[in-house]
Amino acid sequence: MPTEPNDAAPLRFRYGTFGLLLPFAVLLSGMLLLAAAGKAMPAAFWVPALAAVATALALAKDPAHCADLLIRGMASEMVATMLLAWFLAGIVAQLMKETGLVEGLTWLCISTGLGGRVFPLVAFLCGSFLSLATGTALGTVIALAPILYPVGVALGADGPVMAGAIISAACLGDSAAPMSDTTIAAAYTQGVDVGAVVRARLRYVLAAAAIAACFFLFAGGESAAGAPGVPAAASPRGLVMLAVPALLAVMMCRGVHLIVALVSAAAAGIALGLAAGLLPPERLLVVDTAAFTVGGVLVEGVQSLLDIAVFALLLMGLVNLLDKGGFFRRLVNACSRFIQSDRTCELSAAALNVALCLLTVASSVTIMLEGPIAKKLLVEQRGLCPARSAVLMSGISCAALGLIPYAFAPLLTYLLAGRSGAPVDFSIGQMVLCNYYGWALALVMLFSILTGWGRAPGTSRKEH
Repeated sequence: MPTEPNDAAPLRFRYGTFGLLLPFAVLLSGMLLLAAAGKAMPAAFWVPALAAVATALALAKDPAHCADLLIRGMASEMVATMLLAWFLAGIVAQLMKETGLVEGLTWLCISTGLGGRVFPLVAFLCGSFLSLATGTALGTVIALAPILYPVGVALGADGPVMAGAIISAACLGDSAAPMSDTTIAAAYTQGVDVGAVVRARLRYVLAAAAIAACFFLFAGGESAAGAPGVPAAASPRGLVMLAVPALLAVMMCRGVHLIVALVSAAAAGIALGLAAGLLPPERLLVVDTAAFTVGGVLVEGVQSLLDIAVFALLLMGLVNLLDKGGFFRRLVNACSRFIQSDRTCELSAAALNVALCLLTVASSVTIMLEGPIAKKLLVEQRGLCPARSAVLMSGISCAALGLIPYAFAPLLTYLLAGRSGAPVDFSIGQMVLCNYYGWALALVMLFSILTGWGRAPGTSRKEH
């Protein structure tokens, strides 16, 4: 009979910490090689991820225990929720593609004279309102990327800039919304009220948003005067399907669980598409027994996001090995050696945050890991305001995870853009370079650390 895995048992690797880190080094090296060759696709990342898993099992002193912890990492509630949300989002996106919403929006924008030059800015502003209202970066990407990206490209907007606008909007909400998991985790770990964190970081968010808006306005693309004429495929018939993303946005804004909102949106989209004659009933499920294939809107929607789902499973399993192997604990403790001033203390906390983001690609996980040491170093030892510590952690992690090419928001945006039917003739790296809000927020936070802008003492210290 199989035994229940003992999570408390130590996970040991040959060659110590080097052996623990080597699987992740294999993963990152493989992804960098693919990126350098212009082949950075989520499905291509399976190969270095599987190589990393094989390396971990080969170096583990107890391979069976290592395998158990890999599976535990893949089977976490966070991963399960994320995968189900992605699959349902794929169905909704496929519905919008099948029923002509993109063509309808393209017709509307061109008919009203809205060109590619301003559309990325419009997408950034509209997406920011949605992400601020919902507090979910991935939910914003899911709602916007399948629709806004192909419309922007059809209007003449630059592809990487258009995708970057969607990521930027998602990052803005994640970094500023009171109900985002990043905000809650930062406030909780520093022992401060969520409202205090939101007020303290408002200056940074507004500065970064203003910089990003300027870049999106002048980032390139066709001018309004040079916008293309209405293509033959464009038709206003599909505009009725705007009710589906609108329903999804309203439910998310009202705090409905993302899974419930996605199921409701998918069901409403199917019913509306059938009633409006935009979705042939036979397209819901297509079974070809002769060719031994299954297709249709529902199946193709799920299949469209299998690439990122498999990579996420493998990645989160490897992250769990780093956690159970004690690497995160040792990394956090090592930062306490370099503290000489407020500036170096904050720089050390920022560097640790970026390192953890590179390893976990999850802002809330990063903050929960770093939170206790950040509170000890920044609040207790240096006497800084706990809201300042929370702002640094949340701002830096939100910026980093919008700029790391293999993080889930960029990967999902890239995948949904590619599945939308519009051309994607750029790499993930090029797209990340156009995440202007992410870069602006990173620079604003660095400026704040170096100059002391916004740094305030806590109750345990009266002066800077």
